[in-house]
Amino acid sequence: MADTRKLTMVFSLDNGDDFKYNLTDPKDDLTKAQVDEAMQAMIDNNAILKDGHGAATIKEAYITTTTQTVLE
Repeated sequence: MADTRKLTMVFSLDNGDDFKYNLTDPKDDLTKAQVDEAMQAMIDNNAILKDGHGAATIKEAYITTTTQTVLE
């Protein structure tokens, strides 16, 4: 049995749509403040662009843990 973790950062674009950015294997002691700081830096540096629309605000961030069980 193996667990995998994924950090999903959700941005609101300047046209009202959402954009999800995923990172695998986030560190165990990651805090909301650290994620918010990174997301704001991405917004400030125009690092998110989808179909000509940039990230305007932070919507949410969450970690998903998936357990994979091999059937025998």
